[in-house]
Amino acid sequence: MLRSFLTWFSLVIMATALAACCGSTACECDDAYADAISLQFDTVGTATSPAFVPAELETVYLVRVPRDTAQRPRADTVQLKRTTARATQPIIINNTTPFAQAGNRKLDRYSYYLYLAPARFNAPHSFDFAIDTVKLQTNFRAEGCCTCFENVRKQVYTNGSLVPTADLADPDRKNALIPLPVKRQP
Repeated sequence: MLRSFLTWFSLVIMATALAACCGSTACECDDAYADAISLQFDTVGTATSPAFVPAELETVYLVRVPRDTAQRPRADTVQLKRTTARATQPIIINNTTPFAQAGNRKLDRYSYYLYLAPARFNAPHSFDFAIDTVKLQTNFRAEGCCTCFENVRKQVYTNGSLVPTADLADPDRKNALIPLPVKRQP
């Protein structure tokens, strides 16, 4: 009986020590932008695609529409007001930014529509851009006591394209944010 008690007691002590070791380890996964999409506006331009000017980018409307419209929530809109100095910075769409996350739905469960509606122009909107579909493929990477999220594929379909406009997954598997260029259509 004593031997059995010592064996069980030793196992409990070792399990507690192991749990304390892993529990006190801070995980630095760098996966904050694993699912994120960064929209980078073209501010240089070409002969066929003129550049965006900062005044156009000061007021941006972003609409999120669930792909499965039978479920809640319905479409919602965010207005992003930016200063002229910050207008050329990218817009980041993530699971919780700029919209609040609805339940456990990730950004690939939505379509997104972006409208530029600067107050200085008379037109109802001067540009629109659609992200029809986002397809994510993810893995979990275990490193010691930490399990980190890793995005392997992030395909983005824009403006009604049947072919992915871009694969924004970091080829180095470090979940870096790769921008999606937004250009004017000729």
